[in-house]
Parts: sequence; C-alpha cells; structure tokens
Amino acid sequence: MIGNNINTPDGGNITYQDGAEGKAAVFDGKSGVRLPNGLISSDSYSVTMWVYADELPGVNTTTFFGALSNASWLSLKPAGPEGKSMLWSNSNSAWYDAVTGAKLPLSEWTHLAFTVAGDQIKVYVNGEEKFAGSGFPDIFLDNTGTFSLAVNWWDIPFKGMMDELRIYQGAISAEEVQELATTSAVN
Repeated sequence: MIGNNINTPDGGNITYQDGAEGKAAVFDGKSGVRLPNGLISSDSYSVTMWVYADELPGVNTTTFFGALSNASWLSLKPAGPEGKSMLWSNSNSAWYDAVTGAKLPLSEWTHLAFTVAGDQIKVYVNGEEKFAGSGFPDIFLDNTGTFSLAVNWWDIPFKGMMDELRIYQGAISAEEVQELATTSAVN
C-alpha cells in the first residue's frame, strides 16, 4: 500500500468489499498499491482486470501502471481523450495512444484487458477487442520494472474498485480474454 504516488510509501489506505469475484480492493482516490518489481520482463505479456470507477476526473488517472523509468512507461487509463479508455505509453518521448473508443460507465463493473506480442497490441473492453495496432514500444527490457495499481508518478489517483488483476507472460488469445470477461459474478 502506498500514498498518492509511487514514491509516497506512507499514507495509503486500501479497504475491501464485495467485488466482481469475492473481495475487491477499494481505492479512495488518495492511495495505491505498489506491485513487485519485474512482474513483466519481456515484449510479450497480458494484463486483465475488473474495474469499477466511482469517478473519472478527466483524462489523467490510471488503473494499472508499469515503467522501466519515468521516460519509458505504460498506463491503462479508464478515461483518456474524450473520456474514452486507453492504454497510453511513452518510450523516450515516442508516445503511443491505444484509444478504445469506449467510455467506461461509473458505478458499474467493466473488464479491461490488453495483450502485447512484440510490437503488436490489443486492448479489450468487456471481452470485445476495441483497439489493435502495431509499433508498440518494448518497455520492459529487463526485470527492473516498477508496477502499481491506481497511482503512478504524476496523475490523479484512481477512485473506485479493482478486482481479479491477472498478469500473464505471453499474449493470451481473444477467446481467453472473452472467457475472463464473462465468467464473473457480475455477468
């Protein structure tokens, strides 16, 4: 548990309540969770999770964040440009916007997922592919990456709940993403 950014080790407060499956982490908009370093250390991986947003304060809040440095990172944002969810990355000033075109509802569970295989990326909302593209940067060159939920170094902390975070080595299939999005108590 951490405070309002990755470098604030004190001050965090996470509680739990009924979620998509079992108990979900409740984020108060002032706290986050620092995940172990090195969770992803290749150019092929997948991240899936259930998200329940209490509020979406503009475009700058994150659910899942990973970085090799403050100049090489990715952020799964529940609201990006025009309020649409996106996976956003920066790799030494080379920006990549994987905008889904989907607005996440407030006070409702939404399944988010993204898969990376080399420079190919896919982003899913509720099991449906909403973005596919190429040229995605290889951010996690080694096992020193920093990872967190609800906070990063700069943005407004996420307020709401997250549940069933899964991180996979390798890109899982569209069918596997759809199964994860439809086999929950919320469906």
